[in-house]
Parts: sequence; structure tokens; C-alpha cells
Amino acid sequence: MRNAVIAVVAACALAAGVRAVMLPSSSPRATLHVPRTTAPIHVDAEFEGKTAWEADSGHTGNLTDEQGKGMVPFTEVKARWGDGNLYFMLYAGDLDIESGDSFHLEIGGAERVHVMDISVLGTVVEAVCEGDRSFPVAPGDCDRSWHSGAAVAVDRDGTLNQLGDNDEEWVVEMAIPLSALGLDHAAPGTRLPFSVRRCDVGAGPHMCGNWGGSKRRGELILD
Repeated sequence: MRNAVIAVVAACALAAGVRAVMLPSSSPRATLHVPRTTAPIHVDAEFEGKTAWEADSGHTGNLTDEQGKGMVPFTEVKARWGDGNLYFMLYAGDLDIESGDSFHLEIGGAERVHVMDISVLGTVVEAVCEGDRSFPVAPGDCDRSWHSGAAVAVDRDGTLNQLGDNDEEWVVEMAIPLSALGLDHAAPGTRLPFSVRRCDVGAGPHMCGNWGGSKRRGELILD
């Protein structure tokens, strides 16, 4: 993968071995302040010269498992907003890249949750779920007629579906129209319930980590 991608995540990767502590459901929800971009981000999974992703602000840090341990290899999510879009960079360290590897996003509150599964192949499965749903929600249990119109690009550093070849990482860049989330009038200070989960499928045990995936979803705060 390109050196620019490595530079984007290098500072956060220093903390990859530190164990995070999962908050009990009674604690305040996790929050993530999302910087506003000064220009549209062209979604192509090419990060050379993209200053919007260089700052360490607006990132989850390493996703954690149910015991609060950080994922190995390191996995994180960065968020930005502007130009009518909610942007994400989904970074996944991966020793064996398999077609079943994916990120799972949930965006929305108790009355309506938008669910998106994004695979290492760039395939997107999405749905909208009405009512109070516990995390994680399976898209197949909800209304699959909803489509976000998101732009998605994937870059992989390794060989797909070849066990034991010591792959390195893969990264998703995406832009979700705010209008598709019912946020046509999003402004600084807008709060949006959000959680993300990544599952790593490979030679070892099935591994998953998340941010904002406790009983109360986390929250994005648009700056």
C-alpha cells in the first residue's frame, strides 16, 4: 500500500498494543468529533497528497473486542464531513486478506438506523431499520430497499484469498450523502449516533472489534 496511507495511520498505530477499556452501558456514550473538510474529497482510495486525512483528529483509535482489547492487527476509522457528505476512511491491518473481511457501519438513533456492510471487495450491503435495534443489526433483518448512493473505493496490499502469504493491510475510502441519512441540513454541532465493527476472517479464529458498539451507540459530533 502507498506510503501516504501508512503515514496517515502511523501515529495511531503506536498505541495499537495498548488495551482499551470498554465502557459499561451506564457510562456516557463514546463520542467522536468530526472535522469539516475545506474541499470535497475525491473517493478513489489513493491517499497521496490528500491533506484531509493527515490529521489525527476525528479517528476512533484501534477498535476493541468484547473484552476491551485492541484488535491485532491494528484497525481504525477516520471520519470527515463537508460538501454534503459524510466521509470515512476504514483502515484494516490484515495478515491474510480474505473475501469475507468487512466493516459494518450503523448510523442513526433509536427510531431509525442505517446499516452498511462494506467488504474488502468493495461490495456494499445496506438497509434501513425502523425502531430500537440492538448493535449489531444484520442488514437482512431490515428494509433492503434503502440505498445510500455512497461512493466507495478499496485499496488492498496483499493477495486475496491466499492463506499464509503474509499480507499487510486494506483500506476503504467512502462518501455517504448526508441527504441519504436524513441530514440535509447538517451543521456544526449536529450529533449523529454511530457505531462501527470490523471482522477479520483468516487462518486464525474469527476476530471482531468495534467502536461505539456498547448498549448505547457512540456519537459523531460534526465540528
